[in-house]
Amino acid sequence: MMDAFRIWFRLATWDGNYRNDNGTLITVLNNGARPKYRYLVETENNNFVEGVITAGYVFGTIFGALIVSYMGDKMGRRKTIIFSSIIFSVGAFVQACSFHSAIFLSVGRFILGLSIGGFTVICPVYISELIPAKSRGEISYIYYMFMIGGIVFSAILNAIILYLMNIDNTKELNVTRNNASESINNLEWRLAFFIQAFLGSIYSAVVYVIPKSPRWLCFKERNVEAIHTLANIYNAKINDAELQEEFDTLKNDAIVNRAVGHQNYSELLIPSIRQRTFNIIFMNCIQQWTGIAFFLCFHTQIFRNMDGSEIERVFVFPILTFFIAAFLTSFVCFSLIDRYGRKSLLLVGTLIMLVISFYNIFAFPFQPQEKLPSNSTPLYSKIKNCKVKSGTSFHHDNDLGIDLFNDECHEFVYFCPQSADRISWDKDISKSTYKDITKKFDEFCKIANDASSRSVSKDISKISIHFFICIYISTWLPVPFIYKAEIFPLRIRMKGSAVGTITNRINYLIIMAIYPYLYRSWGSKIVFLFTFACVIGSIFTIISCTECKGVSLEKMEEKMSGKVVES
Repeated sequence: MMDAFRIWFRLATWDGNYRNDNGTLITVLNNGARPKYRYLVETENNNFVEGVITAGYVFGTIFGALIVSYMGDKMGRRKTIIFSSIIFSVGAFVQACSFHSAIFLSVGRFILGLSIGGFTVICPVYISELIPAKSRGEISYIYYMFMIGGIVFSAILNAIILYLMNIDNTKELNVTRNNASESINNLEWRLAFFIQAFLGSIYSAVVYVIPKSPRWLCFKERNVEAIHTLANIYNAKINDAELQEEFDTLKNDAIVNRAVGHQNYSELLIPSIRQRTFNIIFMNCIQQWTGIAFFLCFHTQIFRNMDGSEIERVFVFPILTFFIAAFLTSFVCFSLIDRYGRKSLLLVGTLIMLVISFYNIFAFPFQPQEKLPSNSTPLYSKIKNCKVKSGTSFHHDNDLGIDLFNDECHEFVYFCPQSADRISWDKDISKSTYKDITKKFDEFCKIANDASSRSVSKDISKISIHFFICIYISTWLPVPFIYKAEIFPLRIRMKGSAVGTITNRINYLIIMAIYPYLYRSWGSKIVFLFTFACVIGSIFTIISCTECKGVSLEKMEEKMSGKVVES
């Protein structure tokens, strides 16, 4: 996250010192060194503030899904998409203009969440109602791939802004500061939000020209407009026989839906529908409990352990390998979704994730890190709990005349900022110059990290985590997104789609709240939980999921329940 952003919203302070690529503090004693990165100190309540900011966005998505589930039925699909895109621009603009308060930022995040929650409900429904059954999955997947492309674009844009404003421009890094909480140039993060608002405005203009949903028009008894819309979509004349047959099917389905039910959430629990409702709820629960949020957290650590500068580790490597690999994997799955179906993609994805999770029960390369006392520094951190990693020294330094141990069990302990390792020794060497000792311990940390992590099984684990994320992004992330918009009847399609989004976001909140505590208690054995979720997901996919490929929305009732609608 950008330094100025963290300082402005009191997530961290900066006293004018800086650090090297490994995160080690460099003081003004090192006059010959070129400043590179600010050495930020986290504030005591930074976790709470970050939680408030995150919660603002997540609760926004929940409320946005609820609101749009009614707007989409009342105003229509197209108008709701336009409205959501306008709200997106408003939310980005509010964030860009945020005062010196995390609460104000949270309001902006909430507004942005309203838009994103609305998009995840309305967009899959709109696409499913517009596209013919034979290519509905592929077109829906293309929309999803554009979402991934947007993430890649935003990551590249953030990297460019960070480099120009935060790394390449280093003239202010060695200034004297009157107050550690004093703000610095905030253009970097404000510019990122303003670009969001600008792109949202462009999107609003573009979606203004898209056609209305012919199925929604039929439901509202606007039949003349509906058949003209169908003719434009299929590039056919109004009196075309196939077009008339398609229109009659849509019109008759709309008549039946208006006659037998209501557009409210209680309809999701009637006997012929509730199994589908349960499937969507369960699918979105499993989607989060497979461990994706957990593995994403450690995905950043994998790159931080690589050689190279911080800009390369944090931005270049993830963009080139993770995002592009995920996009290529998604491209393969795009070609399969209408050929082999949604159920097949879900099952294959779950089985691959199950194998990876099972392997990581035994080989997961990261362990919980204890937070250092607030008064400690990166050098000579006193650790009371002795946790032996190795009984013998991993390195003997002739210059200092000490044996170094890859544990916390000796008189002096040094915390390695760039990894989970600590090194300790017994001889007092604190009289050495800070510059020399810091440089040496940077080298020792790399040796300690190599000594503790040089393992084929751990390297395979790191690669497998990367692959897990790519498979998840290609299967279990998009397929429920598509599936929830296909299986419900016209009158409650928006409500069913909203239930999927709301379930997903609630489970995300629960997981992000409890998994840090579970991880500290269970360590790497928390992967057992994710493995179990993958097992349940596989069984659920085989037993409960109904295949939707090639089935028109009007025939879905027949496919699901053996009759058109509940009487």
